[in-house]
Amino acid sequence: MAAFHVRPIEAHEFDTWDEFVADSPQGTLFHTSAWKRIADIAFEPARLTLIGCFDDTHIVGGCVALDKDKMGQRTAVTPLVTPYVGFLLDTPPGEKMSDQVSRDAEVLATLATWLASHFPYQNLVNPPRLEDTRALQQAGYQLTPRFTYLINLKLPAEELWQRFDGNVRRQIKKAEKAGYDITDNLDPAEGYRLLNETFVRHGEDCPVPETVFLEMVENEHLRDARQIFCAHLDGRLASFIVLLKHQQTIYYQLAATDPEFLASGVSSLLIWEVIKTHACVEWNTLDFVGANIPSIARFKEGFNPKLQIHFQAEYCANPLIRIGKSVRDLLK
Repeated sequence: MAAFHVRPIEAHEFDTWDEFVADSPQGTLFHTSAWKRIADIAFEPARLTLIGCFDDTHIVGGCVALDKDKMGQRTAVTPLVTPYVGFLLDTPPGEKMSDQVSRDAEVLATLATWLASHFPYQNLVNPPRLEDTRALQQAGYQLTPRFTYLINLKLPAEELWQRFDGNVRRQIKKAEKAGYDITDNLDPAEGYRLLNETFVRHGEDCPVPETVFLEMVENEHLRDARQIFCAHLDGRLASFIVLLKHQQTIYYQLAATDPEFLASGVSSLLIWEVIKTHACVEWNTLDFVGANIPSIARFKEGFNPKLQIHFQAEYCANPLIRIGKSVRDLLK
């Protein structure tokens, strides 16, 4: 077995890294150099670190994490509005399954060793297709299952419509009768107001700072990946969805609806517009990016998606770090 070595990816290697991400089964938009550029601006002074594991000639694995100082400790964590970071593997052609399993385990173990030597605390939400996590468990990570919902966009829109719950179909028909104007014209300030009100309505502070929101909806690095759906009624913004696209997957990145329009069905209408636009074209999957908050999960369940498991990996080099984190969480 070839020896592996690990180091951060440098700026002049971003194209090579992005090719690796595109070919990796675990690769998402949120592992790319484009997302790093967004995160580095949005979360300054923290930096999104792209870490490569190399054999003699190629990148064979990697990990992405936000390198953030926390109370004097260097941590590797998952940034806000970033559904997936964590570990990636390549798919070398022609290997037997047993050889691939052994190789993947060695790559993950090598990455884990490097990460442990640089980050005493790590909390990484890994992508859905990182399925064999035994090497991470053996390296001392605590794994927690998380869930997202996926819609199969290879099916015709009419077939997907028939799979929706009856109440969802009724909500969509009601919203269609209301005559909403569906466009991609989102005023960023108005969009953030709706997003903020979504959390205020539940007695919570919005976890997404306005600067981060603006990077998501305006930054040029995401221009080719971003698509926005808005619903206006009589010139007033009622609801919006921000999609991000990578390879054959569409990510349901941000969404909000004006509280006065919640009962109108407009939220369901916009999702239906997304599905109609992209079903049976070039996209395979709509990833709802999350099924972990009960009220939001119930809304998404109405579209009859597939439930997909993935894993959050937490590592603490010292038990006192975990205790300190638990105390801070209680004091929030």
